[in-house]
Amino acid sequence: MKRILLVTLLIAAILPASLTAQEGPGAKVFDWLRDNMGMEMGSVSIDGTSYSKVVLSPDVKLGKMKLGFYLPIIYTKDLFDPNSWYAPGGNNEWSFGTEYWGNDTWLALKDTAEDLILKIKYLEYGQPLDDPFFVKVGNLKNLTMGHGLILRNYRNDSDFPSIRRTGINTGIDFGGFGFEALANDLPFPEIFGARLYFRPIKSSKLAFGFSGVADIAAAKDLEGTSYDAAADNFVFVGSGIDLDLPVIEKNAILGIRAFADASVTVPYIQDSFVSPYDPTKTVSSGLQTDLIWDGGPRNWGAATGFMGNLLFIDWRLEYRYFTGIFRPAFFDSTYERSRSTYVQNYIPYIDGSKSSSDAPTVMGIYGEAGFTLFRDKLMLQAGYMWPWNPEDGFKLSATADDEFHAGLGIKKGLIPVVDLAGAIYYDKWGLVNSIASDSFEFFDEKTAFAGEIEIPIPGTPNLAIGLIFKAVAKRDPTTGNVVYKTIGDPSSGVVMTPSITMETRFRF
Repeated sequence: MKRILLVTLLIAAILPASLTAQEGPGAKVFDWLRDNMGMEMGSVSIDGTSYSKVVLSPDVKLGKMKLGFYLPIIYTKDLFDPNSWYAPGGNNEWSFGTEYWGNDTWLALKDTAEDLILKIKYLEYGQPLDDPFFVKVGNLKNLTMGHGLILRNYRNDSDFPSIRRTGINTGIDFGGFGFEALANDLPFPEIFGARLYFRPIKSSKLAFGFSGVADIAAAKDLEGTSYDAAADNFVFVGSGIDLDLPVIEKNAILGIRAFADASVTVPYIQDSFVSPYDPTKTVSSGLQTDLIWDGGPRNWGAATGFMGNLLFIDWRLEYRYFTGIFRPAFFDSTYERSRSTYVQNYIPYIDGSKSSSDAPTVMGIYGEAGFTLFRDKLMLQAGYMWPWNPEDGFKLSATADDEFHAGLGIKKGLIPVVDLAGAIYYDKWGLVNSIASDSFEFFDEKTAFAGEIEIPIPGTPNLAIGLIFKAVAKRDPTTGNVVYKTIGDPSSGVVMTPSITMETRFRF
């Protein structure tokens, strides 16, 4: 069945190219396939192993809706031998439940649905804060809940293609109230979030929002380590309130939106266990509310500022204030590879080994700007937060990470002769302190980095060479969990590896 499916996919890709010159009632169909069907052939490195790949990637655009499919066959030796195809965590995404049909109908249907969902690379309609309805399904990038104090610039594709997820983010604005919701992976959801907001004053667009995000598998990667007892027990819950007021509605000249947010992050322990930090202590079960209230508020954060646009420049400027072990934008672009570190950091505060009153109060200024030029063919974006402890003055805090974000995008038609296109982004936490302490690593678990370059082949307008590179967390091929520098010791840090893909791209 798998061989038949493979041959069918290849015929579907090649047929439009061979028939585009023909006339007749089907000519428009083939023209559409030619304009929207892509094919990639090349090699990819996953967890230190080199694979070959063939990928069909048809795209569909209907008004504001964009739909893209990802139909990959990644293999080691034989393209036509399904046993050599890449199956992360033992999941063969082309089986469609064949191993269960006849024995377990429910598992067969479940596996079929999961395999079908994985074929969606993206589905997009509308934009949050701009459109009354929006939805994004597939690879989620730069995802923000509300104004981002809890979740900002979150990505579920940081380790793609070794780890593939099909997430969802959607929202509806009914005028007087609205909501938005997200899940990081439809087949195997672990991170959930929702925001509900109201506009109680009819004559005003002032909105009051309530947000919540939870990770029910925060300690998943600690399985088999000295923190194994926390693996199925630890849940992170972030909740907050916010105000949102469009001062000047966004237009081609000027847009200003004022906002203010307050938030807390609280662990929930399902069953008590002996503390791996101190075996004489116990991590108690339940919602750890003592971390945020002990006769007064603790471990909370707040942010206020403005965002908007000035002509072609999108900008954001905000003031941040956070206490104790609270971390702004807790769910960010590196969260899924760093969450085991956050669990380790929280445990000594839960078991009483450390007092959150000893953690300093931190202030910070975050600024961001981005713009496009030359009819959107050039995109630049950068952001930075400088944190400081009020007791130490306006010098960089030694206990809080600064943030650095940068992105560059180039579309075809900008660079003459070569006419290459591409994009690159780099997010880094703890940049300045790591440089000062001589511990800087270009790629570590506090870094999100990826890029892509496409170079057309002269004389062949439908053919190009693509190079994709990114830093990904090394994963155990059986469990899918991150691998640590020292086996069984999560405090040693996550092993980061380069993922490089070189491919030939066809447009039919």
